[in-house]
Amino acid sequence: MRRAVILGFDIGNTSTTAGFYAEGTIVPEFTWRFPTIKDSDPDCLTRQVFDCLPQSKTAERTARVGGIVFSSVVPELNRTYHEMAEKTFGKRAYEITGESRLNVTIGYTDPRELGTDRIVNAAAAFYEYGGGDIIVDIGTAVTFCVLLEQGLFDGGIIAPGIDTAIKSLSQRASLLPEVPFEKPDRLVARDTINALKSGFFYGWLALAEGIIRRIEEEYGREFRIILTGGYASIIAEHLSYKNIVDPLLSMKGIKLIYDMNV
Repeated sequence: MRRAVILGFDIGNTSTTAGFYAEGTIVPEFTWRFPTIKDSDPDCLTRQVFDCLPQSKTAERTARVGGIVFSSVVPELNRTYHEMAEKTFGKRAYEITGESRLNVTIGYTDPRELGTDRIVNAAAAFYEYGGGDIIVDIGTAVTFCVLLEQGLFDGGIIAPGIDTAIKSLSQRASLLPEVPFEKPDRLVARDTINALKSGFFYGWLALAEGIIRRIEEEYGREFRIILTGGYASIIAEHLSYKNIVDPLLSMKGIKLIYDMNV
C-alpha cells in the first residue's frame, strides 16, 4: 500500500510555492511555483495547481493526498484554499496561524499581527539550526527576524522588497526601465542600466549588512545568519557575514507545524 502524501502551500503576495511531502519528513519531495491571483475562485485555483504541476506527477500524487496545509499572507485567498481542498481533494485544509501549536514562542505584543511566513521560517530555523539566528527572508518584502536560543521569536524588521522597488521606480520614473537584480560589472556605472543595477544590488546588500550589524550591536552579540527567499542566493554570495542559505525554509516550517497540530 502506497503511503499518503501531504500537499502544502506557501501563499505569498507575488507567488505561491506548493509542495508534496512524504510522511515522516519536513522536506518536500518536490516543489513548484505559480502566480498568486488574489481573486481566484476554487476552480481557478485548482487549475493553477494542476497546470503548474508536471503531468507525470499529477495522477501519481493527487490520488494519495492525505492532508492539506497552507501558510498565507494573502487573507483574501484563505477561504478559497479551504473550499478548493474540500471540493478537489475532499479534505479539510489546515491553516497555520499565530494560534497554532509551535516549537517557538512568539514575543510579539499581539501574535496575531505576525505574518505566518515569519512564523513558519522561525519554526523551521529553530528545528534545523537551533536558536541564536537572524532570519533574512528576501521576498516581496525583506524581513529580518531575531530568534533567540530558547526558541523565543524576539521581533524583527520589515523593509521593502527588491522586485517591489524595481517595479515601483520604473512605474514612477518614465526614463528608468525595469532591470534584473544582479551584480553589475562595476560599482560606479557609466550608463543608466548599470547605474540602476548597481543601486539596487549594492543598495540591498548594504541594507542587509547594515541591519544585521545594528541588530548585533543592539543585542551585544553575534548571530547565525540564515537567508531564504527568491534572491537569497544572490545576496548570500556577496554578504560580508558568514551565512546559511535555505531556500526551503518556509516549506519545512509549514510541514513541521502541520505535524505538530494535525
